Amino acid sequence: MKVVLTRGDLLKGISTVQSAVASKNTMPILANVLLEARDKKLELVATDLDMGIRCSVQAEVVDKGSITINAKKLSDIVRELPEASVDLEIDDNHKMILVCQKSSFKIHGLPKDDFPILPEVKKDKVFKVKGPLLQEMIHKTIFAVSTDETRYVLNGVFFQAEGGKLRMVATDGHRLAFIQKKMEGKTDEKCSVIIPTKTLNELSKAISDVGKGKEDEITVEITATDNQIKFVVEGVEIVSRLIEGQFPNYEQVIPKESDKKLEASTADLAAATRRVAILTSEKSNSIRYQVKGTKLTISSKTPDMGEAKEEMDVNYKGEEIGIAYNAKYVLDVLKNVGTEAVNIELTQPLSPGILRPKGDADYLCVIMPMRV
Repeated sequence: MKVVLTRGDLLKGISTVQSAVASKNTMPILANVLLEARDKKLELVATDLDMGIRCSVQAEVVDKGSITINAKKLSDIVRELPEASVDLEIDDNHKMILVCQKSSFKIHGLPKDDFPILPEVKKDKVFKVKGPLLQEMIHKTIFAVSTDETRYVLNGVFFQAEGGKLRMVATDGHRLAFIQKKMEGKTDEKCSVIIPTKTLNELSKAISDVGKGKEDEITVEITATDNQIKFVVEGVEIVSRLIEGQFPNYEQVIPKESDKKLEASTADLAAATRRVAILTSEKSNSIRYQVKGTKLTISSKTPDMGEAKEEMDVNYKGEEIGIAYNAKYVLDVLKNVGTEAVNIELTQPLSPGILRPKGDADYLCVIMPMRV
């Protein structure tokens, strides 16, 4: 193998796939990135066996070939190189010779033969979704995913396409985030899968990286089977295993009716919540919201720290009510609302509440109250 390409293109390719490199070296070759030169391009692949990423960068291919190189060492080297042309060549002993201006490196590699092949995902169900739309749906749900490994089925986002609508739902048992959007084009396919958090984070990153300056033009092609999913966005391919199991019936968690409705400034509510939360303990992080008439009182009280209280004006319909929430859960929602005002729907002090962006019926978050 012998190729010539720019330092910028090589670094871009490494950065794109590096997140898929295995963090635990159960197999030494999984710490490597596969480089394969062909058809005027250098293809890069990395995988941890659960997720794999493939991309290509422009290159002058003098001789075709392949090699796997330690991803971290290669990345560290390329980041320190000057912005210039880079020559890559493989010798007979599986060493990669890298030359850039006056710098040269010889890096031990391993042959392609032992590198895992990314699985081919059969095109059973194929969808096309606008990149910015999918990225928005990811951001507005992924924060509610559970990190408890004993609740494996909740360690991802439920992805459902049905009836011309695309839905994404995440929950950790204490809160739930739900968003749905209309699908464009072919909408008769049905799909219900659970996508791991890491995969969605990498997809969001890929959309951002390839969409700079042309966000509205980016389309993501999604191919799903019963146990695999593939995303293709502008030449970047992400293949991932799905989480097996039955996602909870999220519709049962969402309260159907509410007799207490509050409207508040998103920014003001977030700022007040942050200030009052300063005097909470890391263990409980509980703050109380008391609403009466047009006044919302936010307070916290921790025996070994002190207490805090703040009032703000709101629009409210209903009887006086006090309810306690985990401050972090409230702030996570307010950070993703995306509107100047937020609507909060309540029923009883120990019943879940709903937070929605004002004027947006397609997004909501449910938060379970805390006992105080």
